[in-house]
Amino acid sequence: MSRWFRSELMEYVSLIVNEDAAHGCLADLGKMGVIQFTDLNPDLTPFQRRYVSFVKRCDELERKLRFFANECEKFDLPLESAGKGDYFVENP
Repeated sequence: MSRWFRSELMEYVSLIVNEDAAHGCLADLGKMGVIQFTDLNPDLTPFQRRYVSFVKRCDELERKLRFFANECEKFDLPLESAGKGDYFVENP
């Protein structure tokens, strides 16, 4: 992981990436720890942004998982971990 120092030389660049390749490209840059984002739409509220529907879907899935975990607990059904999420992050 890289370190960010105030005196470290930085450069401001504009990165234009195809939407299909954006996830993989930004994931690789994030793993290297060499990127910082600037919000180009500071006047938009969080609910006016493009990704809001994805966040809502994640919230809904989390709610469903909590429900199933509570139901399994009620009936004393053992839950086994599927492992760490690192594998899924590294292999999209």
